[in-house]
Amino acid sequence: MAFRPERFRKSLSAHVDPATSEEVAADLAPYEAAKTPARKAAWIAELLERLEEAVGPEVAGAVMEECGRECIGKSTLAKVRKVAAGAHDLNDLLAKLNAAHLGGGHLRREGDVIHAAYDRCYCGSVSKAKAPLPPTYCRCSCGWYGQLFEAALGRPVEVELLGSIASGDEQCRFLIHL
Repeated sequence: MAFRPERFRKSLSAHVDPATSEEVAADLAPYEAAKTPARKAAWIAELLERLEEAVGPEVAGAVMEECGRECIGKSTLAKVRKVAAGAHDLNDLLAKLNAAHLGGGHLRREGDVIHAAYDRCYCGSVSKAKAPLPPTYCRCSCGWYGQLFEAALGRPVEVELLGSIASGDEQCRFLIHL
């Protein structure tokens, strides 16, 4: 998973007016020109700062969640659907997803909530960042998990970010509300 400037611009355009979109993402070229992961991460942090200042944290989070929904690959969704088709119930599904290492390998259920975690940051654009990134960036993983579980269960879910490695936590942690 990595930051894709054009995916970001498309998601941004779906959530804000054209003037705000242009103000926030007028020049994505510095990201493309950045030669090191640390420079790319620093540029992303600046972009998110502009985004949150322009539209607030909720809209900024929605933009990033949509990016995450676009990030999950069709082959991953096909694997998830295949695993789900062979699962007897939700607990079996989670065990099979963990065994296949789909969704981080640390999925567990408590009632109508699935706890999910990653032991490392899978985003190549920020995993080597020198400084913590705003948590808003990792809302893309909320969109990714949303797509994953909606494909598996055939119904909408709500995903909540509890913490992320890119923001300074030891794990990326999420709650998937069924």
